This record gives sequence, structure tokens and C-alpha cells, in this order.
Amino acid sequence: MAKRERYDVLVIHTNNAALIWKEARGIAPGSAVDKLNKAMLEWQSELTKTLKIWIDIGLMMTTGELILARANLGAVVESWLKFFYCVFYEDYCNSPITKNKGKMIEPEKALFDDLKKFSNGKLWDDANPSDYAWVDSVQYKRNSIHSFSYRNIGTPQDFLDDVIHLYDFVDTLFSHLPPLEDFIDVYPAGYVINPYFD
Repeated sequence: MAKRERYDVLVIHTNNAALIWKEARGIAPGSAVDKLNKAMLEWQSELTKTLKIWIDIGLMMTTGELILARANLGAVVESWLKFFYCVFYEDYCNSPITKNKGKMIEPEKALFDDLKKFSNGKLWDDANPSDYAWVDSVQYKRNSIHSFSYRNIGTPQDFLDDVIHLYDFVDTLFSHLPPLEDFIDVYPAGYVINPYFD
């Protein structure tokens, strides 16, 4: 069997997560399942597949294409953060993101900036600021699509390097997720059991 490219593995992991968590009733806590059943996890898969447009254009990206590529990558990273805190919704409720007067913000409604800051000491170690710095950079460059003033969005090569880092980011998320696959009898249609080989 041939080894799959990292991008293809990322697409499969994203699709697998969407499929398995839509079938998690009775395995995962009901509150998490309720959150994820309402989420558009299919869109998370589609946004991940769309990264291929920018990967294929590569170093020949125009500034407009790079801005759209940055928006695409930022949406994928933000979506994974929301997904993570929906999976761990019960833990999240014990110590949530709050707004003025201590009102809890539901994870799917949290702003990218709040999710990024909230993840310190949870998803990545406070002592290793490189993960935070990468997510911060992705968010900053993603927001260039809204800006009327100049932002340094880097080069096409910087973007491609960030996509490579995305694989590691998603692997980190997966290493924290409960192994639902170990508790199901039948895999959902479309689920790929071994994403590393075809």
C-alpha cells in the first residue's frame, strides 16, 4: 500500500472526526453530542478540502489568492478549536470563557481570539509559547480579509509552511480526544479506518 500525503491524511482525519462525532450518542456525554449534532462539521471538512486550491497554486499565488488562502486556513484552525471545546463541553462548562458579569460563552460562539487565549495551559503548554504564537499568527493573517489597513500576511511559502504546521496542530488535538473508535460496533459510511495508507 502507498503511504498517503499529509494533506490527504488531514482531510481524512477531519472527515472521520465529523462522521464519528455525529454517531457518538450513547458513547460520549450527551451535552457534547448535542453540541456536535448542531455543528456544521461537514463544513469543517469542506474548508479543509478547499486548502488544496491554495496548495496547488503554490508559490504563484497572487495577493488576493493569498488573502483568501489565509482566511481559509484561519477558518479551519478556529473550527478545530471550537470542535475541541464542544467535545470536552462538560469540562469547558466547569471553567468556561466568560464575558462581562461572568456569563458563559458557548464554545461554538466564542471568538477566535478568546479561544486562542483560553487554550493556554489546556491545549498547549504555557511554558511552550510556540503553539500559541502559531495560532496567533494564523488569526492575525486571517483577519487581513476584514482590514482596510495593511497587514503583513507573509508570502505564499509562509502560507504553505503554515499548512504543514496545521498537520501537527490537528495531530495535537487528536492526541487529546477520547478514542470513540474503540467503543463503536460499526463505523459510519465513509469512515477510513487507516488514514495513513490507501
